[in-house]
Amino acid sequence: MTALPRRRDTQAGDLVCRLHKSLYGLKQAARVWNQTINTRLAEIGFVSTDADPCIYVSDMQGGRCFICLYVDDLLIASPDMATINTVKDKIRHSFKLKDLGAVRYILGIEVHHDIAEKTLMLRQPRYIDDLVQRFNQTEAHPSVTPIDLSLPVTKEDQPETQEEMTIMRGKPFRSIIGSLSYLAGSTRPDIAVAVSRLSRYLENPGIRHWDAAIKIVRYLKGTRNYGVHFGGKMSPELIAYSDADWGSDRDDRRSVSGTVLMLFGAPVVWKTGYQKTVALSTTEAEYMALTMCVKECMWARLLLKNLGLKQEGATTIHEDNQGAIALARNTGYQSRTKHISIRYHYLRERIIAGDIELKYINTKEQVADFLTKGLPKKTLNYLLDHCNIGTTGNDGTSNTQ
Repeated sequence: MTALPRRRDTQAGDLVCRLHKSLYGLKQAARVWNQTINTRLAEIGFVSTDADPCIYVSDMQGGRCFICLYVDDLLIASPDMATINTVKDKIRHSFKLKDLGAVRYILGIEVHHDIAEKTLMLRQPRYIDDLVQRFNQTEAHPSVTPIDLSLPVTKEDQPETQEEMTIMRGKPFRSIIGSLSYLAGSTRPDIAVAVSRLSRYLENPGIRHWDAAIKIVRYLKGTRNYGVHFGGKMSPELIAYSDADWGSDRDDRRSVSGTVLMLFGAPVVWKTGYQKTVALSTTEAEYMALTMCVKECMWARLLLKNLGLKQEGATTIHEDNQGAIALARNTGYQSRTKHISIRYHYLRERIIAGDIELKYINTKEQVADFLTKGLPKKTLNYLLDHCNIGTTGNDGTSNTQ
């Protein structure tokens, strides 16, 4: 920052200019803006939810109104259009507002809303097209799966020679993983486990790691129109799936947990990640994965309650391991599992409280399976169909290709 000419006094010594307001570009500008918009929304009757401070709710004369805030982008929703217009007018009194009308595209996500059919489709084909072009895959043949099942990547694939290191310095590995991570967390849970696996090698990636990342881009090229399809006659009941792949990490033999939370027939929360400790059996791995799932369920239940969709009764978690279910339900002392960290017994507490119930499901129907490991094309597409991820047909159903 440069002081005004009349203040450039050579006798000023260590004096500096003190700002009376925040300016764009300051390190605290984002925080100041958030405090400002939060204060204004509170003044017009909105309250931020306990589960997410960027989601606001207000009970207005025309009905309940919701605002989702992402920096300075706002999504306003209400069953009454007059209520939405009233909120816009109140915001205009304090800020310059650019009204883009009904949402069609936001943060790289296409929004297809069919009011008559009560369906919602979220997808990112334009974002994928940009990825394909940016990483020079426009002429490449699409891949049918995001992961090479026959040859998984490991630490052994990291470069050892100077020649390999030189080659990798010219590869934008961090850039491609960052771009894929945004996609995996927004509308494409089918690539989440592949991206999670590769993100472990950001410090020193090798050629095979790069090739694996390009394979994901090629898979996306062939499935650019895939998205998440909500609504229709689907239920507002929160349903969860939990799974684990025991000892699948070839570097340290840790297991992978996978969680999917479904609402209105499609995933609203999905998570994949390596477990913090080595599980000594499939039962232990599944039990640890269940604990991760329970934590996500409790957060989702709170958010839904804030939004007026309070869940009646316990949330069902579908689990395909009978041993893990028995372990979760048995609060007595068991010498064979006494070494399991206390933090994982949070699951038992929630079951006793009546917030969670476990239900056995056949492994073939375990939706969370694609969040723990790579799967063959047929199996992957079958599970994606079950959670309404794919292209949308004229009949409103979701179909993978």
